[in-house]
Amino acid sequence: MQVRAIDPDGLRQVEQWLAADPVGGAIFGGFYGHAVERWTPLLAAPSRHGWLTFDQTGPIGFIDLEILDEEAEITYYVSPARRGQGLGRPTVEHVIELAGQLGAQQIHASVDAANAASLAVLRSSGFTDEGTNEFDEIEFTLQLTSADPDPDPDPAPTPGD
Repeated sequence: MQVRAIDPDGLRQVEQWLAADPVGGAIFGGFYGHAVERWTPLLAAPSRHGWLTFDQTGPIGFIDLEILDEEAEITYYVSPARRGQGLGRPTVEHVIELAGQLGAQQIHASVDAANAASLAVLRSSGFTDEGTNEFDEIEFTLQLTSADPDPDPDPAPTPGD
C-alpha cells in the first residue's frame, strides 16, 4: 500500500469516483462529492491530512484523517473498481499506522450500519464497537497506546538505600 498526499487532481478523482458510485456517493457524496470545494480548505489545517491510496496496479481510494488532542477521526474509501479484492483491511492498517506516526493515541470511525464490508474490516482490525450514533451509524474506537498510570510502581532499591 502506498499513499500520495491529495492534490487538486486527486480531489477531482475523488469527485469522479463518487459521481459514478451510487452507494458510496449516497454515503460520502454530500461532502467528498464536492472535494475540491469542501475538502481543500480543511486540508490547509495542520491537523487534517488527505491521501490517495495506491497499490502496484493503480489507485485504490482515499483516506481522510483529522487529529485533534491526540484523537483521530478517520474516513477511508475504496473505489468501486477495487472493491472485493481484500484492500479494505490493508487500507485501514495503513490509516492506523499513519495516525500513530502523527501522534494519535485513539482513532474514531463511523460506518453506515448497512456497510457490512467496512464493519467487518474495522472489527477485524481491532476497533471496538461503541454503538449507534444519532445518524444511525456504528461508532468505533481503537486505542493506539495504553496509559500506564504507574509506570514504575515498585522501583528497585539502589545500593546505599
